[in-house]
Amino acid sequence: MRFKIGPKTISIPSARWPHLSPPPLRLVSALRLPPAPDLARFIPRIALKVGGTKAVFLSLMMVGVGFFAAIMFVMEKTERHVPIWPEPGAVYALAEPGGTIGQPLPPDSTDGSQNMTLELRFAADARLSTLTFDNLSLGKSGVTCVTIARATGNSSGYLWIQDMIMANVTAPTLDIANSEIAVLTIAGSVDGHTWGGTISSTVTELVVTSTRGSGTFEAKDSVVDRILITLVGDATIGTLTFADVACGSGSSVGWDLDWIKAGTWSQDAASKFGTGNGINTADWVMNSTVSYKSATSGLVDTPITVR
Repeated sequence: MRFKIGPKTISIPSARWPHLSPPPLRLVSALRLPPAPDLARFIPRIALKVGGTKAVFLSLMMVGVGFFAAIMFVMEKTERHVPIWPEPGAVYALAEPGGTIGQPLPPDSTDGSQNMTLELRFAADARLSTLTFDNLSLGKSGVTCVTIARATGNSSGYLWIQDMIMANVTAPTLDIANSEIAVLTIAGSVDGHTWGGTISSTVTELVVTSTRGSGTFEAKDSVVDRILITLVGDATIGTLTFADVACGSGSSVGWDLDWIKAGTWSQDAASKFGTGNGINTADWVMNSTVSYKSATSGLVDTPITVR
């Protein structure tokens, strides 16, 4: 502060608050933590250097190994095998959509072994262009090798066939019943036979020319217990062929064919049926419930044993 008295000026210093400067507090420097351990030194390091073709090959190999492992895992975890026609041990509905995918059959009720039956179950109005069984080996003790029969509850259905062909077939026995054939041509060697069919002018010629909506199926080069064709209602096949079908392996029963209406039915001279019990006991039998319009028989009775 300044005061002026006359010619003189008096200065008085102003009062000020004292300025205090405390020493700075350094928490970071005062608090020192131990350094973090280096965990990386405990982890092994692998250096893999590849380049060019080797890198591509290694990548493809790793992908292949992974794919193979995935496939094996899926196969191992699959609990139920899905049979595809003509794999035995299943029943197929060939004339229906997805009919080539079979339903597995239960184990054999007689001994609990795997069921090797090849069964076709035709729904009402099922239709096939051709059905062929070629080079099949059949036979199991106590079962019929080839059967055509109605399903339970079907009292009127027939298997309508334009042409039925049996070529070089062998079995201990054959039995035909409850059928109608327009033209019957039979040959072969048999250990005794009975021709008990009835001539009837009312049997009509059968023509199956349209293949619309039908399929062609073949079972070839296989071993099965038996062939079973089951009719839920009427079913139609253009041509049904049995070629080189052998029934044996201890089976004492051969063919049991019923409920057929055929335009033509032929059995060639290479076919053989017999149990070896002598020609005075018929092993090839056509029952009186079979009707035909015309027939030609070239059967030869001769001692034959099919096993």
